[in-house]
Amino acid sequence: MTPQYDAAFADILSGITYWRMWGRLGWQETKRRYRRTVLGPFWTTFSLGIFIMTLGVLWAQLWKQDPKNYIPFLTSGMLAWALVSTIINEGCATFTSAESLIKTLVFPYTVLSCAVVWRNLIVLFHNLLIYVVVVAYAGVTVSESSLLILPGLVLVSVNGVWMATLLGLVCSRFRDIQQIIGSILQVSMFVTPIFWSPEQLGPRGTVFVDFNVLYHFVEIIRAPMLGRTPSVWTYEVVAYCTLAGWATTLMLYSRFRRRVPYWL
Repeated sequence: MTPQYDAAFADILSGITYWRMWGRLGWQETKRRYRRTVLGPFWTTFSLGIFIMTLGVLWAQLWKQDPKNYIPFLTSGMLAWALVSTIINEGCATFTSAESLIKTLVFPYTVLSCAVVWRNLIVLFHNLLIYVVVVAYAGVTVSESSLLILPGLVLVSVNGVWMATLLGLVCSRFRDIQQIIGSILQVSMFVTPIFWSPEQLGPRGTVFVDFNVLYHFVEIIRAPMLGRTPSVWTYEVVAYCTLAGWATTLMLYSRFRRRVPYWL
């Protein structure tokens, strides 16, 4: 297929700037999922909070750690992981879940990718209630480094848009990819330092952690929540992923964007 870079770039730029459209879509999807429920999105917060507190107390005892140190580490890691992994997982269905819209309306498809990221940020904001409770319990120090969570969320969101666009494009053509991605994420949850710290692997395990991309996306949010500054290497890895991801997305999107309605 002949690449149409101008059309792809215009689609991406327009999709990102149409914030009213993707903001509304993300909000409506969140309301739809929890329609006729009492707690709404807080059901996710409630179940995640029980999961964190149960594992936090149990594993702190198994690993002989102070719960006031381990539970904040686990909480911040789980909140960051829930955001990153859900964006990736739901990104696979970016276009297939909007089949009726794509076949009946003319609009920038990137709007759908932005909506995926936005609705998961909404869920994260609800889940921060767990973090507030843990901070009050464990006395986590809130410092100037905590403000770095804002650029961390921006970087994750920027990467989330290309992930949702690229995965949505590929999964529109090859539906099995979504199942593969889901299986990989299930395993990645346990091999990424979320339930355990990188120091527990020892010097030989540092290479395994340093080149774990998912770890750096989690760490860029988790470290500020714990009052720490993410390492320079973490920012470098995220920056490399941003550049490489958008370059790959633009290349494939320019070639196959016009094929999406036929694949659905």
